[in-house]
Amino acid sequence: MNLKLPYFKRCSILLLLLFVVMAITNSSYAQQRVVTGTVTTSTDQMGLPGVNILLKGTSTGAVTDIDGKYSISISESGGILVFSMIGFESIEEVVGNRSEINLVMQEDIAGLDEVVVVGYGTQVKRNITGSIASADLSRNSDDISVTEAMVGVPGVQFTDTGRPGQVGNILIRGQNSLSGSNSPLIVLDGIIFSGNLNDISPRDIKSMEILKDASSTAIYGSRAANGVILITSKGGTTETPSISINTYTGISEWASELKLLSPDRYIQRRLDWRAQSGLESDPNNISKYISTTEAENLQNGKSIDPWKEISQQGRTSAIDLNISGRTKATNYFISTSLSDDKGLIYNDNQKRSTFRANITSTIKPWLQIGTNTMFSHRDLSGVSANLRDAYRISPYGTMYYEDGSPTQYPVPDEQAAGNPMRTSLLSDNEEIRENLFSNFFAQVDAPFLDGLSYRVNFSPSFQWNHEYNFMHQDKNVSFNSTSATKLNERQYNWVLENIVTYNKSIGEEHNFDVTLLFGRNHVEAESTIASGEQFNVDVLGYNNLGLGEIQRINSSAYAVDMVSYMARMNYQFKNRYLLTLTARKDGSSVFSVNNKYATFPSGSLAWIMTDEAFMQNLGFLDMLKLRASYGAVGNQAIEPYQSLTLSSTRRYVYGDGGSSSLGVVTATLGNDDLTWETTKTANFAMDFELFQRRIAGTIEFYSSDTENLLVRRNIPVMNGYTSILTNVGEVNNKGIEVSLSTDNIRKAQFQWSTDFTFSHNKNEIVHLFKTDLDRDGKEDDNIANGWFIGKPINSYYDYAFDGIYQLGDDDIPAGSKPGFVRVQDLNGDGIINTDDRTVVGSGNIPKYQFGLRNNFSYNNFSLSIFVNAMQGWIAPFNLINPLVPGRSLGQLDAGWWTPENQSNSRPSLIYSNPLQTNWYDSRDFIRLREVTFSYDLSQPMLDKFKLKGLKVYMTGKNLGTITDWMGTDPENGGAYTSEQGSDNLYPMPKTFLVGLNVSF
Repeated sequence: MNLKLPYFKRCSILLLLLFVVMAITNSSYAQQRVVTGTVTTSTDQMGLPGVNILLKGTSTGAVTDIDGKYSISISESGGILVFSMIGFESIEEVVGNRSEINLVMQEDIAGLDEVVVVGYGTQVKRNITGSIASADLSRNSDDISVTEAMVGVPGVQFTDTGRPGQVGNILIRGQNSLSGSNSPLIVLDGIIFSGNLNDISPRDIKSMEILKDASSTAIYGSRAANGVILITSKGGTTETPSISINTYTGISEWASELKLLSPDRYIQRRLDWRAQSGLESDPNNISKYISTTEAENLQNGKSIDPWKEISQQGRTSAIDLNISGRTKATNYFISTSLSDDKGLIYNDNQKRSTFRANITSTIKPWLQIGTNTMFSHRDLSGVSANLRDAYRISPYGTMYYEDGSPTQYPVPDEQAAGNPMRTSLLSDNEEIRENLFSNFFAQVDAPFLDGLSYRVNFSPSFQWNHEYNFMHQDKNVSFNSTSATKLNERQYNWVLENIVTYNKSIGEEHNFDVTLLFGRNHVEAESTIASGEQFNVDVLGYNNLGLGEIQRINSSAYAVDMVSYMARMNYQFKNRYLLTLTARKDGSSVFSVNNKYATFPSGSLAWIMTDEAFMQNLGFLDMLKLRASYGAVGNQAIEPYQSLTLSSTRRYVYGDGGSSSLGVVTATLGNDDLTWETTKTANFAMDFELFQRRIAGTIEFYSSDTENLLVRRNIPVMNGYTSILTNVGEVNNKGIEVSLSTDNIRKAQFQWSTDFTFSHNKNEIVHLFKTDLDRDGKEDDNIANGWFIGKPINSYYDYAFDGIYQLGDDDIPAGSKPGFVRVQDLNGDGIINTDDRTVVGSGNIPKYQFGLRNNFSYNNFSLSIFVNAMQGWIAPFNLINPLVPGRSLGQLDAGWWTPENQSNSRPSLIYSNPLQTNWYDSRDFIRLREVTFSYDLSQPMLDKFKLKGLKVYMTGKNLGTITDWMGTDPENGGAYTSEQGSDNLYPMPKTFLVGLNVSF
């Protein structure tokens, strides 16, 4: 697509000029003198190599050599030298008149003891025994979304949709449930969050941790089987008020397009199809072989490009403002944000506004009260263009009448594919989603017992969604085509938690903390939808449904209650032998009396080996910790009332059919024995730091078994029902995760660091119904749902493709001919039938994921480059074989077999796919996901303009992808399951941004 980018070019030029001006302004010239010295460690008094020495407020610096010695040139006026190194406390020294400065650096205990949020509290990182990973939102770019921050986290699979306002799909360590949700639990500021991640402004987030094993997730019990994402919002950090503004703007274009037939290739395909069908195929008579509409447009030189017809210029812009600070009595963080995103498809947009107020007040030395409150408003109004029809329409179709109104069918003679713009242009649509999420808390630190505290959380939240739509009359059709719909949804949710914590140290060797919780959770929701059709007066649109000749209304409601008890103990012996024990008991109203409650225990151990005396002589090894955990968590995985026998209404006709009555009948069979899905996980890990912490990493192995899967099972119809919801089967996920961070170059003016992650997950169904109806000695598969013993949950069962029959082949069976598909005779009986089908691959989870980020900085300039990859997955791609090449339907240009060009991967145009086999394509890809270049204004300039910080940045996203996938994008991939082009998946945008972050 050709895009005009004057707006972006102007912004880019201005930004580059700003870079140059800042760099020049920061330069200074003065008489120089030399300061030398030696830096040693406090532990062994040996010289410390690799220490950065920087003249404060400038880019002048040096690095100590192998003996800890350094030499730096500074101005005659002196200044302040800053000595810094990872793992050691930074030191500032006033130079004065000195020409030699020697100093001793202390290990940074605070740096080693980074505090991590673990759920219902925090923990020192070195004392963590479970599997917890952190997502990085502090990159050079300030436009990162909440979900984008999770890309590259080991064990986390995020597949983007590319659409504004859509979260995408998040999986942690694979899929556990066959029919229930596999999405992780979201916890915001310690409270379970039922909203959308797009409701949260990323600029409000202080930290984000992902809990992956049972030891770390068991505190959330029955909701934690799919992992937990802990999000902590910001608070005040400075005693003086701080104001921060971040703004960015950018454009998007298609990262890749589905290759459709050009007008010439469309004509050639029609001619080749006729030739292969034994019909006349004279290029001079092409007007006879196509529809009247197409022939007229061909004769008049008119053609259309479907992508241009449905596309709009993608744009994004946002501004965030926050004010924060703290006094002796109050800590506050108040923010607001506005964003406006226009997607790549016509009328696919999102406007979002958010507001947050985090306030904590110390009423007494032993009493704190506060609130964390957030409100979001998202406007998703507009009916987007129809991607499915855009893949199908003829390049010689007609999109609009002469008066500019849209046609119903671009090729009305055939009515094969609808006009992808028609519904968008004829509809008035309003879609609003609002979320009010709050937590009010009080914390009492017992004055009579050190270490004892009590906290109460009360968290009410509300969600309001409404979607109104009116379809105007199409003046080009003879019937009344008007219709309207109003959908209103409301959800109210409250959480009440009572939390007691106690921290105690006994001597210098024993430390423990205990957390106890009792909580209640209530959710209630209701939905009402009303519609009307055939409006004789459409002025009021969806605001007067009573004007419709046909009217319908439906409503629903539900309520769920939960109660929870939790206990956790962390124990440290000699600060190197670590133990965590957790147990949580949950009760839920979604289950019957037989199984309303379930208990989920876990335990974990860790050993910091490098604190042992026998490890002290390994100078290269700074830290080595071994971890092991085992435990159970749960998944409700069903909607309310599914354990009950439910009823529905049905109309009965009596007598001669002149009248009917409304009756109530039983619809589903209840099951009092339904219980929780339970996931038991074993986790083994090693954390390490090497060579003065210039290399750090983690290697983890895990295996999880999910039992009592909630599945609707078919039963004999003589019972009066066709199925019943039961607990059956078992699924296993096992894998390995690796993260490695290296500090490659550490100079005063230049630094280079690398972060690498790798994840491998193997998913398989261990058991289903434990039946052997065909008596072959193996447990039966469930072919209808794609469930196979020993295979991943989303497996494709089909014939194995073996190429294309060619001219001259002597093994072409009856009914086939050259250009037809060859499949493998797997059982060797000489007959191709359903017995030759097999599992050909799986699609929802890649076998391998990689992430590689390189960070470079030179003086005040920074560059970050991030590449990610997913390997080992496939998906159906049936657009390869359009089935109806003699009509204007199915326009992918994948190539086709001809006698002159005998492809071994594409069939002839008359191949009718008698076996109804699918075509598959690899979704493997390697993507340049993000490149960010930024500049931070130096301290002297900040002081001059009385600023605390100023950064300008440029970011490019999805800049290039290496893949064999023929669709719009391999990541959101998925479901090209119809030969006629019924894929509705969105194109991934390639985005270019410029931004500014300033604080004062």
